[in-house]
Amino acid sequence: MYNTIIIGAGPAGMAAALYLERSGLSCLIIDKDAPGGEMLKTDKIENYLGFDNINGADLALKMFKQIKETGVTYVYGKVTGIRKESKFTVTTETDSYQSDHVIIATGKINNKLGLDNEDKVKGISYCAVCDGSFYKNKIVGIVGAGNAAFTEALYLSSLAKQVYIINRSERIRADKIYQTKIKNKENIIYLANAIVTRINEQDNVLTSVIINDKEVLKLDGLFLAIGGKPQVDFINGLEEENGYLLVNEKMETNIKGLYAIGDVIKKDYYQIGTAINDGIVAALSIKEGEI
Repeated sequence: MYNTIIIGAGPAGMAAALYLERSGLSCLIIDKDAPGGEMLKTDKIENYLGFDNINGADLALKMFKQIKETGVTYVYGKVTGIRKESKFTVTTETDSYQSDHVIIATGKINNKLGLDNEDKVKGISYCAVCDGSFYKNKIVGIVGAGNAAFTEALYLSSLAKQVYIINRSERIRADKIYQTKIKNKENIIYLANAIVTRINEQDNVLTSVIINDKEVLKLDGLFLAIGGKPQVDFINGLEEENGYLLVNEKMETNIKGLYAIGDVIKKDYYQIGTAINDGIVAALSIKEGEI
């Protein structure tokens, strides 16, 4: 029995856990992946206050070490359901746990291109830090135009012979600092108004993609950085908009005692800093209710 169960160990979930445990409120974090969430896929984080730059996995490890030292309980598992009676019961594939409050901090699952053979072809990845080493001195493409796409392109440029950034429009959402760095990289080619309309393969291995139904772009690997959708398929009955959960100023959903934070909620900005803010607000709201 815990005061609060947090589902997800990204920056939002870990921030909530830190504040809850320091307030004397016992909490349990359940996560089906390694602690850190999307930070684990990031080579360099340059806009996190206090660090000129830091590797995403290193920052995640520092956060996890800090919450473990405060006494937070962490278990590995995939949550399959949440039920509320007098208490909340959170069920995983192997166990069930009870608490007075639940915080959903499960983040997003990656968006796909929606092409027929996308899930069958080897050579498509969602994480440059994870898979970039497979493409040393090869040609790769990355689909997207935000900070994630540009930072991954910069990381890949140190490994691959050629990197193509494939942007479906002319609008670039990445920060100016990343745009400048991209321009200074001779082995990065930026393509605007370019849509991947077909994936070519041989023996289920990527060989090239078709851009705008006509241009062939030979690639050894294709990385996708086109956002994602909230992972909230384990619970029903929550108010949402386009898949994002709706919360009040305390981060509470329409179910009393059930909170949501980070990438799963509808808000204007999705950053490590805003995720941490969400977690702090939820934790302090729970603490306030206990007084």
